[in-house]
Amino acid sequence: MTKVKILLLCSCVCFAGCSSVSTPKKNEATASNALKVVFNAASVFDGSQAKDITFNTDGSVSYVATAVASGGGVVFYIKPDRSVINISNYDSVDITVECAPVEGKWAPGAKKPSFGFRLYTPEATGFWSGFEDVEYFDYEGEGMSGTIVKNVKINDAWVKKYINSCDNDDVIGFTLKFNAYQRGNNEKDELKVTIKSVVFNKKPGTPPDAPTSDGLTEADRGKVVRITYPSHDYVSGDTTIYQKPAWVYLPAGYNAADKGTKYPLLILLHGYQQNQDTWGLRDKGTGGKIKGYLDRGIHSGEVKKFVLVVVNGVASKNYASGTGTDIAGFNAFGGELRNDLIPFMRANYNIAEGRDNVALAGLSMGGMQTVNIGIGETLDLISWFGVFSFPMPPAAELNNKIKARGFESYNINYLYAICGDQDFLIKWDAYEKSVKDLSEGFDKVKLGTNFSYERFEGGTHDFPVWYQGFKNFIPLIFKK
Repeated sequence: MTKVKILLLCSCVCFAGCSSVSTPKKNEATASNALKVVFNAASVFDGSQAKDITFNTDGSVSYVATAVASGGGVVFYIKPDRSVINISNYDSVDITVECAPVEGKWAPGAKKPSFGFRLYTPEATGFWSGFEDVEYFDYEGEGMSGTIVKNVKINDAWVKKYINSCDNDDVIGFTLKFNAYQRGNNEKDELKVTIKSVVFNKKPGTPPDAPTSDGLTEADRGKVVRITYPSHDYVSGDTTIYQKPAWVYLPAGYNAADKGTKYPLLILLHGYQQNQDTWGLRDKGTGGKIKGYLDRGIHSGEVKKFVLVVVNGVASKNYASGTGTDIAGFNAFGGELRNDLIPFMRANYNIAEGRDNVALAGLSMGGMQTVNIGIGETLDLISWFGVFSFPMPPAAELNNKIKARGFESYNINYLYAICGDQDFLIKWDAYEKSVKDLSEGFDKVKLGTNFSYERFEGGTHDFPVWYQGFKNFIPLIFKK
């Protein structure tokens, strides 16, 4: 029987088009309870998704954000000393922002400018890592350019969702993402943004902000290293070896010299227009949000120790363009997985032998690869699968792939899936039908109770869903 779990994590996100410009009501908090963000060069946490960042004499900040990968911006620290705030101590945020499409760089028919207000966990390492969306809002004045004055509410339901995702209520930064997603923008569209003011309104009587301790010592935390590994271009057929970058997480206690202790391996994939950096795993700061999940899960005993490698899933030299946009390269990844990546990891790290010790998971396009390549082409190498925000293929199609490769005798130890019910690309009804059809018709490999899927209420095609998927997947694997 397929197990279904519904995540009652209403995101309280209002997506583009459903929110109106509002003038904030007079806040009852005293001046001492108002935390105004100071904009200067030291306040930039990550400006990689913007250009022409300028700090103005009136205390505002201006920049140009592009529409590529659903929209960019700048992540700013909330406090000048870069310390955390506890978001449960705050009830709203007052925002004043000016916006104007860059002349000649706005698609005909595109909707008016829109923003997504995001808050960042201290574990975040960049623009696309470790954030939670609070609310989306649009410019609704005359024309395409003007000022938005917005009061974003921080209600108890959203705080609960944030804590569930981040394991605490600590927030270090924010961004106003240019929301180019599903609004008719071209990837090269640009938006001039001037943030005039951002003020976090603290609830009267709440305690001072302070970082939350997870109780772990440095010895309890894993290590992240950046590697390169030799690969081939499986699209062109060029046999010349070239080096591909990846990130590796080694669990606490990993000792390269201890060849007698072997670890399972999880391979994690990104989506379209992304690369090996997008999941946010890094060798800087705290290492990223997924590293925190791993450290805490392993320390508690809920997650079995394993090695994680986050790779670029484009199996051609075109990956060097920076993001995965080569569909042929995505589809050819099975060759790299079999001939290059897994052999390299076993040769260079203490990885246990056998398919029962290998898992594969991915988001969106990486979810497609997990099913079509992981199950359809490399089932003899991998037995645990996580699919985040991608519909399952017809059971007959997957059965035929497996039969063609002679994989009928191989079992699946677990197949886990998750999708947001507000996903604009993958409609929930069609998604749910696909997972049910697969579980009922997948006769060559018996799934039975080794299959579950989750519905993330309010979730879209974005990282809040994918982080939750990773967090829920890792306790399920390597338990055999």
